[in-house]
Amino acid sequence: TYANYAFVVEVDEDAIALHALLPTLSDQIGKFLKNHMLVIEPIGGAGNLPYKLSLMNTALCIYHVLLDNDNAGRQAFDRALNDGLLTVQNCTFINCRGMNDSEFEDCLELSVYADKILDEFGVNINTSRFKSNKKWSDRMKSVFMDQGKRLNERIEGSLKCVVSEAVINNPEVSLDSHKRSSIDALVTALEPMIHPCCLTRACSGTEI
Repeated sequence: TYANYAFVVEVDEDAIALHALLPTLSDQIGKFLKNHMLVIEPIGGAGNLPYKLSLMNTALCIYHVLLDNDNAGRQAFDRALNDGLLTVQNCTFINCRGMNDSEFEDCLELSVYADKILDEFGVNINTSRFKSNKKWSDRMKSVFMDQGKRLNERIEGSLKCVVSEAVINNPEVSLDSHKRSSIDALVTALEPMIHPCCLTRACSGTEI
């Protein structure tokens, strides 16, 4: 409510991972997060986007939105756009080359969290079934099913938590070099939003 700027994400696990990841990509964003001038705001699912943005508009909070490029994310964007709450400029989609649908976890390096999933759930994701062009959660469901495990909504939440914790432990190496372009684009969008003088990555070390 009292932050100058808000970075809106879909779920808590995305917020946790990005809070660790973004300071490794931008000193400027890291400073704003540390000083609580920028907050990462999870909204509990894309369907809540229009309502949450209307509250931020009322509070005169400047925001940028990150959405999964799936049906839920695209529909939420269209509703918020039609309501005048969102523009193309202040929204970034997770787009991964060669994938029709993609989500935040698709941007992450598999090796960072694969062992954690094996330890916690007894599921080996280093298999050919996980290497399709479907989005991360769909690929996980296929792998869990193939290895005789159940993956319901609650377990998927725990799974995402394990991945987020792995990112916290290794933020500098957590992005997949072939699928990170959306996160890099996000940094490029956030820096000038939080600091108008910071128009290039070269200014990211400027003191606030």
